[in-house]
Amino acid sequence: MDIQNLFKKIKIEPKVMGIETMFSNQRRLEKTNYKPSYQRNYVWDNEKATYFIESIILGTEIPPLIFFKTHDYIEVIDGRQRYETIYNFVKVDSKQKLTQTGLYIFEDLKNKKFQDLDPEIRNAFWDTKLRLIEFSFIDESNVDLQEVVKREIFKRYNTGITPLKSTEIDKAKFLENELNSYFKKNIENNRKLYDTIKDIFYYDNSSIEVILKEIRKLLVISYIPINYYSNKKDKVLNKFYEFHYEENEVDCEEVFSDFTNKLNYLEQVKILLKKNNVITNRLIFECLYWAISIAQREYPNINFVLDLSKKENLNKAVNFIRINIEDFKTERHSFASEIITRYSTIATFFTDLYNINFTDYLKNNNKFKEENKNIDNSRVKINTNTLEKFESLRLNKPDATSITIEDVIQQMKSNRFLIRPPYQREEVINQVKSSSIIESILLGIKLPPIFVFKRNDGVSEVIDGQQRLLSILGFMGKKYANEKGNLVESKKNLFSLNLKNGILKDYDKKRFADLPKHEQDKIYDFDLWIIEIKEKDNKYFEPIDLFLRLNSKPFPIKENTFEMWNSYIDRKIIDRIKEVSHKNEKWFYLRKNNKRMDNEGLIASFCYLYHKYQESTKTYKGISNFLEIFLSGDKIQVRINPKSNITNLLEKHDSIEKLVSQVDFFENTFLETLNKILDVDKRELSEELDNLISSENIRTFNKFYLLWLLIVNCNAECLTLNTSETKKDINNIINDVNSLGSLNLFENKVKEFWEKYNTNTK
Repeated sequence: MDIQNLFKKIKIEPKVMGIETMFSNQRRLEKTNYKPSYQRNYVWDNEKATYFIESIILGTEIPPLIFFKTHDYIEVIDGRQRYETIYNFVKVDSKQKLTQTGLYIFEDLKNKKFQDLDPEIRNAFWDTKLRLIEFSFIDESNVDLQEVVKREIFKRYNTGITPLKSTEIDKAKFLENELNSYFKKNIENNRKLYDTIKDIFYYDNSSIEVILKEIRKLLVISYIPINYYSNKKDKVLNKFYEFHYEENEVDCEEVFSDFTNKLNYLEQVKILLKKNNVITNRLIFECLYWAISIAQREYPNINFVLDLSKKENLNKAVNFIRINIEDFKTERHSFASEIITRYSTIATFFTDLYNINFTDYLKNNNKFKEENKNIDNSRVKINTNTLEKFESLRLNKPDATSITIEDVIQQMKSNRFLIRPPYQREEVINQVKSSSIIESILLGIKLPPIFVFKRNDGVSEVIDGQQRLLSILGFMGKKYANEKGNLVESKKNLFSLNLKNGILKDYDKKRFADLPKHEQDKIYDFDLWIIEIKEKDNKYFEPIDLFLRLNSKPFPIKENTFEMWNSYIDRKIIDRIKEVSHKNEKWFYLRKNNKRMDNEGLIASFCYLYHKYQESTKTYKGISNFLEIFLSGDKIQVRINPKSNITNLLEKHDSIEKLVSQVDFFENTFLETLNKILDVDKRELSEELDNLISSENIRTFNKFYLLWLLIVNCNAECLTLNTSETKKDINNIINDVNSLGSLNLFENKVKEFWEKYNTNTK
């Protein structure tokens, strides 16, 4: 039976169930399998888990759990992270504690377990209703067919997710911040200023939100010791921005004027550096801005911008940067060591010029620790004994309702349905994901709910679900009102379906107008699940808060990763890869913490490489046709590009047996040969592999691909005759790639290595 007809035999039933019913019934727990083989691992950290538990306490709506039910068992198809988090928190003898970093409202609940909570909170938690979508067959089908359906559903619910970028989260978070709005308005209304900022900080094609994020960083980074910032980054920047420019009164005009004055100085420096043929980047000017801010704080009576702009001092700054330009390199620029180096370097210039002591601005110190603690203590707290605000903060949630797509279109015409409130992100253009949404509708698969805020004026704001709605409207060619109230078309307007790898392949490249009328009607009449939060019943509710809770700290399954392949690729290949990974996990790994199945992903990559290698000419040129070798600065990089090539290979059902044999080949040749080259006791293999590929603190795909490239065309016996010499030669080449600066030199080194360890190599 083909999968399209199989879906016609499925019953889809929305349900609502209390947490107590789901998690205190031992018989139900025993029947529920929340970690089937196609599921990824549990990946949420303590902070994310705590944030989720706090959301439940607040009564925040959470996405539904997706179950598959038979007479004998219940299987969690989607929602394992949510299910397991609740289970770990409420189970008998649970050791799970709430962490301070995950609590944004109820901070006094830190370090508390479920049984430690106030009875009122505990009871409210037990009574919380979870929404479910339960799939089952109308008639019991065989196990193999059930597996096909479950994997298809899992894939659908996990490939439609496009997580918000940090700038999109920040756009919502700082939407009502007065200083942020002041900067945004003045920059957007001054094209010259806009272009100057983009030029100095190298944001040529970036949005205003990216630029505002950079400005917020510049305004507060001088309050934070660099070694502390280098590890915390965005989290501490946002905290200090909120404290200095949200909780305190701010003279927006003065802050903006100070910013533009510094910007003028940075522009002068950049012009002079260019005249001196110095290649610049954003990092130089970030450090200069930071140092000027500190100088102003240390000596507020001196006009440092004016003094630094003197010809003599300008030349000194330019000469200093030219001499120390290596400290501002963009390679590994986000690493803590590189951050500390460049800020320390610019500090020496200002120390020499103005005799300013930068120690407390570079290194963590008691004064900062106290200030940081005071900021934490100044955040809103709730007394968990009296729970004065508990009832007012907890959402009053109605039951979910349904609305057809046609009804949504009608409400938009009367301006009663707002898809793009100001805090929403831009439309995401991904034709494959949008096509999958349309295909799900045509198959009758329930979409995740749309969260809306029903304002007192009768307008429904879409808090979550915008991208799904825009995909549907775009396909149908319907207009919608944007955040300014203007009727606009979707960026995907009238797109054609991309279903070459879908179930409804006959509809590939079809537009809405090309579909049969009964399929068009199916889209018009499709019921969307709407969860409506009414302003009149929740006077303390802020839609932005729910938007942030639904979209912050995402852990989505990324495309072209083993987490995704594990959900639907043939079990023979998946299980064999897992077996090899598990057998060698003590030494051959990409990550020691393998929550995200990176180690299995590495082996899948090698499986792909061997498959392509055996089809190739086995020459350097032949290998470079499927393994991209390129320069990034002076560094040689090696990668599989695009990674979707691995996905395409794994999806070919006619090559499964061959792929399984490639995993066997990888284990019996590459791993066995590498083991012999390392030539140490089993307990020392991991450390010796680190030494061989110079992995320092982290192993990378690049290093493993380099290792494969060197070994693949060599004779195993030649490689293991003198292991000390082999290791030395491999290590030298891998170290050289960091500064080789020439693809031809690298090619020659690889060929020389092949020739030395395999006389038959071309």
